[in-house]
Amino acid sequence: MTIRICMIALVAVALLATGCESTRKIKDDIKNDATKRTIERARLHSAADLKAAYDKDGGDADEALLLFFNALLLIEEDKDAGFAAAAYMSRPNDQWDDPEGPTGVKPSQMASEGLKRLVQNPEKTRSYTGGKPSDYKMADAEKIVLEIKDTNKISDSEVKFFLWSSGKDNASPVRMKSENGKWYVEEWTSIQTDVQ
Repeated sequence: MTIRICMIALVAVALLATGCESTRKIKDDIKNDATKRTIERARLHSAADLKAAYDKDGGDADEALLLFFNALLLIEEDKDAGFAAAAYMSRPNDQWDDPEGPTGVKPSQMASEGLKRLVQNPEKTRSYTGGKPSDYKMADAEKIVLEIKDTNKISDSEVKFFLWSSGKDNASPVRMKSENGKWYVEEWTSIQTDVQ
């Protein structure tokens, strides 16, 4: 009788494990079907290169968003450079002057708190940029890929992107604004939340 109970328990565990895999596959299929578009660009590995690319391409909201995520990825390689690049592409209230720094600005105290969450859990950023569960290792370390579920144009100078994360069931919003011909990240707290 004990052997029979053990066998039934093993079968139940196997079915549960298979069910979890099936559930993950179904969720991934739903995300793939819901993705309206994918944008990508080659990675840059210095704050100076990111600043130059943003100065050149920041007039395009897609490019500005890709460059911002590149800056978030740079935090893993060089925290100070990543912070400076992210601040350069952020709203003016999130910037403090830093004439000696690579971009001329650094993040404000409040913005630094959000960036520190990514230092502690870099898988958060990687989950949006091509990293796959379970360790969120980038599929291609030299390419940033963002899957966009939806883009809502709020006005001529404001847009909200809804981005898929490989570690979340729902798309996360990132709000961007345009000023003086350049798009910058206005609000991105949803990116700072935990992934599964």
